Amino acid sequence: MEFEGIITFLGKEEEVGQNGLRKLTFVLEEDTDREYKASMAIDLFNEKIDMIKEYKQGDKIKVGLNFRAREYNGRWFNSIGAWRIEKLGDGATGTAAANSAGNDDLPF
Repeated sequence: MEFEGIITFLGKEEEVGQNGLRKLTFVLEEDTDREYKASMAIDLFNEKIDMIKEYKQGDKIKVGLNFRAREYNGRWFNSIGAWRIEKLGDGATGTAAANSAGNDDLPF
């Protein structure tokens, strides 16, 4: 499944558990004029954290999502993870923006 929206919160990378697992959570809110907008907290783990580092709060992105459910002590808990992130809208991001605005010594 994919979800498009605006990054409204970008957490800090943290270490969770005893095995050195790294985690970062960000919140994506639906970009619509409706009064009540859909939003979701999305978790990234270990090497997947690098996918979000070029983005900032306020960026419009499209995310490929994974959904998981786990049972613990008779209760069920959902988690949402991302497997792909891409920028939406105008303008370049990350290294592409730095390269286009930087030292371009090409004659054309």
